[in-house]
Amino acid sequence: MKMLAKALVATATALTASVAFAFPVNLTSVSGNFENAVGGSNVNGEGTSQIRWGYSSGAGQSGYNFNGTSPLPQTILDSDAFVLGSLTHINKPVTGDGITGVDLAVNLGFDGFGDNGGSSGTFVFAHDETPNTAPVVTGQTYTCASWFLFLCLDWSKIDVVENVGDVDDQIWILDEYVTSTDFQLGNNLYSLDLLGFEGDLETFLTAENAITSVNLMARLNVTELPVPEPGTMALLGLGLLGLGAARKRARQ
Repeated sequence: MKMLAKALVATATALTASVAFAFPVNLTSVSGNFENAVGGSNVNGEGTSQIRWGYSSGAGQSGYNFNGTSPLPQTILDSDAFVLGSLTHINKPVTGDGITGVDLAVNLGFDGFGDNGGSSGTFVFAHDETPNTAPVVTGQTYTCASWFLFLCLDWSKIDVVENVGDVDDQIWILDEYVTSTDFQLGNNLYSLDLLGFEGDLETFLTAENAITSVNLMARLNVTELPVPEPGTMALLGLGLLGLGAARKRARQ
């Protein structure tokens, strides 16, 4: 009876321990393309990892780049967040309309336990291509503070201010969703979560003539554990019944 009890405990422990053996797995590939740009003048690069818009004022177009994390493969040890890549915003002084939004479709490949799998999803970005209308002192001029007849008695110097100064552009995530089904590696089923910007940022700013990069985060969840074979379940059930009967006899 002790042998049976030990076997039952070992079986139950093995089923529970399968959670711990769902990792590590490897992130083997990451790609991302920009799609569905909203608005914008002279937009080019849709369907690629670099998108540009606007008419250059001499320094190039504004735009985004996506770069998958490197080097690959990258080992994922648990269900904590990991970096899948970076979004880079290039803010240039352009003419014409800026985009107001764009999607980034990402595809990730994984391997582990002798299998390969993959998942995909989409980040939906909103973009504010702000006009450069900050007040700037562009010069000085003289004005008369006091007149007598046609003569100025008090000249004073004042600043000339024009609304032509730089204003930071702003980017934020409207939504993130997974478009592919779960995938299996070995005896474990996984799902992908797209989390957003690193550090739980909701938005970030890029100054004029500057470049800002922010990491994009994801997470792997084990969504389902292997179902025991019918024989294993039967053995477990019969064993529990046997243990119950043995304890009953012992009490009599």
